[in-house]
Amino acid sequence: MFGKKKHSTNMMFTVMLLCIFALAAIFVAVLGAKVYANSAEKLQANFDTRTSIVYLSEKIRTCPGDAYDVRELNGNTALVLSQEVGGTTYESWIYVHKEELCEAVIAAGDTVSTAGGQQIMPLKSLDAEITDGGIRITVLTTEDQESNTFISRRTGL
Repeated sequence: MFGKKKHSTNMMFTVMLLCIFALAAIFVAVLGAKVYANSAEKLQANFDTRTSIVYLSEKIRTCPGDAYDVRELNGNTALVLSQEVGGTTYESWIYVHKEELCEAVIAAGDTVSTAGGQQIMPLKSLDAEITDGGIRITVLTTEDQESNTFISRRTGL
């Protein structure tokens, strides 16, 4: 009789140990999923910030001379880059519309339609300021991460 009780106690201990192990495994899996989701979100925000800054910087750097301006479009900042092609001057308007960075290319003097621009990437806001030394750009991602850069004016090379 004593041997049977010892056997059932061993079995109960083994089952309890298995349950504790299973609960610990579930806890670690849930915790790991939360850490992964948080990391992925931060990586996406960082990617959006860097990509938008690099995109805008390269657009300005490839613009001939200082043919860029900052204008207002529907109450928001728009970066306007001008370039002459085949005797016609075209303007590339870069702006934020409905939390999307957009670009619209039009002939100089035409009216820009915010809804007609090509969507580039998610972005909450764009701000640009022209100074004596160049242009300062500040962006705010949809995850509220802010970043800015300064692009110096070209010097005579």
